[in-house]
Amino acid sequence: MLRALISNGSNTSHYSEELDNRLSADGIQFLKNMTVKNFFLWTRQTPTYRPYELLDPWDRQSITNSSFRAKKTYIIVHGFLGWGNETWILQLKDKLLNISDCNVISVDWPAGTQWFLLSYYMAVNRVPAVGKDCARLLTTLATVTGLTLDQVHFIGHSLGAHVAGLAAKQSKGKIGRITGLDPAGLTFRKVPGTQRLNASDADYVDVIHSNSCYKPLNPWGDCYGLNENIGHSDFWPNGGEHQPACNGRDGEIGCSHELAYTYYIESLSYGIDRTFFLSRPCKSWTSFLGGHCSCGSEAQYMGFFVNTRLEGHYYLVTNSYAPYAREDAVCSPGTARLHFLLSMAGLGLGLLILVGVTVVVGIKVYQKRSQGGGGEGSGLVTNEEVPESSGSDDNALSP
Repeated sequence: MLRALISNGSNTSHYSEELDNRLSADGIQFLKNMTVKNFFLWTRQTPTYRPYELLDPWDRQSITNSSFRAKKTYIIVHGFLGWGNETWILQLKDKLLNISDCNVISVDWPAGTQWFLLSYYMAVNRVPAVGKDCARLLTTLATVTGLTLDQVHFIGHSLGAHVAGLAAKQSKGKIGRITGLDPAGLTFRKVPGTQRLNASDADYVDVIHSNSCYKPLNPWGDCYGLNENIGHSDFWPNGGEHQPACNGRDGEIGCSHELAYTYYIESLSYGIDRTFFLSRPCKSWTSFLGGHCSCGSEAQYMGFFVNTRLEGHYYLVTNSYAPYAREDAVCSPGTARLHFLLSMAGLGLGLLILVGVTVVVGIKVYQKRSQGGGGEGSGLVTNEEVPESSGSDDNALSP
């Protein structure tokens, strides 16, 4: 079983001494002070007979005995009422392992058990401690395996998005990337970036808003996401408030909120050679619907294949049924633009070569004319001059 995790604010440089002292001094009482319940691990090397491996940031042996190695690491954090091995997390894990040899970790934390407001507030109060536990895990992984923070990519849904942000804030260094899947809105609206996911938490933060709206008279109504731009790139599919796939499904609580991770999982099925989930930079959904949004200088994609060179606010439309990605019939895919740039670079290289050849030929001609004594010529090789020069050279070479 995974040992209980304790959020601790002490200097991580004293990790070994602190670990030994606390385990020996506090014993079972220490282990009861838990926040995260489990850190599940999957890699391509995880034994097929095991549903997962368990990591414990307070037990180095749990890491050395696992298949974890220092390489690309995805950390998935569920939201309110979720758990560490629910269906969407297993689906995302399978797709990530299918495209690359990586580590996938799922954070299993107590995020409420019933759909009522008090349960939500209790889960919100645990978010900082869960973030601290995640930061502790990263410290241990770095110490034991040499993992670097730029290899880490957090993927958090709802409250899990803010867990990722707070974990990053408590890490010594900059996380590589954080993806926020409809970050929770209630209690996180209009608060400082230090208290929620923020663009400064990673080298790149991309956010998908699928249910991001606000009803002042009914904040616990069907508007569960944060209606603020908080990342380097914020994506607003179908306007970002309610998704067409949920029309007529009012009885299904959180449908639009959950589609954020559904879109993200589907995005792994595509690349940048097509325009599925291609998104246009735009000021608002109204401008997008009015046809006032261009394709942008480079292609940008919502989901896994986001273009990290770009920043801004992006809009797109989806289908109302699976598969949800819809192609953009006007904009060019990322590879098409890349090919265009490469072709332009090739054309420029060709012109440089042509100019270079011309210069070399000109120098040769000038040298030849100088050797032939024709100092009064125009500098151009004419039909009249070539034979005379050739004859002179032939005589000079005769034995």
